[in-house]
Amino acid sequence: MVVKEQRPSPLRLEEIDSPRASEERAAWGRERERLLELLAQQQRIAQAGLVTAALAHDTNNELQVMSGTAALALSADDPDEREAALRLIMDRSMVLADTMRAFLAFVKRRDMEEGGDFLLSDVVGQTSGLAHPLAKTHGVSVTWEVVEDARIRGELRVANQAVLNLVSNAIRACSENGGRVVVTVSRPSPGLARIVVTDDGPGIVDEVRRSLFRPFATGNEKTGGTGLGLFIVRLAVRRMNGTIRLLTSTKGSTFRIDLPAVE
Repeated sequence: MVVKEQRPSPLRLEEIDSPRASEERAAWGRERERLLELLAQQQRIAQAGLVTAALAHDTNNELQVMSGTAALALSADDPDEREAALRLIMDRSMVLADTMRAFLAFVKRRDMEEGGDFLLSDVVGQTSGLAHPLAKTHGVSVTWEVVEDARIRGELRVANQAVLNLVSNAIRACSENGGRVVVTVSRPSPGLARIVVTDDGPGIVDEVRRSLFRPFATGNEKTGGTGLGLFIVRLAVRRMNGTIRLLTSTKGSTFRIDLPAVE
């Protein structure tokens, strides 16, 4: 007796477009978004870990300055000298408090606020405070320049994570030669906002460029990164309906983020 091979019958078109299939696709889509959000949260915590040691070192230095200034104020006979010392303590403590608030806001998970907006100058203000201790530890100069501010639709936390990832990568790329990183915010046209992060490090080789924004791809094994940083950056930029590109250059690396600006 010859046994014929039993092949599964192909799905009918009405089954593919059935309400049940649509519900399953929607469920998979929601699950994918949930997993990506968890991945972004884990990477955000890992990124925060990179700056924690530098932040603690910088905080200790600031506390020593404030302690010494307080001792000077207590021993000063001149009222003007005492007032100047107290104002210095107040200024240093406010800067330190702002840095801590930015750090805590960065690592804390919050639900996406639909319909919100923020200024790119706020991104510069918060991210520069987070990146400063890391840059100081590696001896890298970071310059922040807002040529023209822009309002963006989305969540400030998401933009902070994207820019901090790019700047941290640039700082580590320049760490061996004590190089320079430049972050520029501009508005090339009325409906377009742009963030450019440039470093004068060793650059990224061509074979790495092709997979740079994929998960677990890394351009430098020495940094000890997870290979998720640029992948998360791309997700964050897409979440804000923007694009990110690695521009070609003869030296260093230049990343450009273009975002739709709110008029």
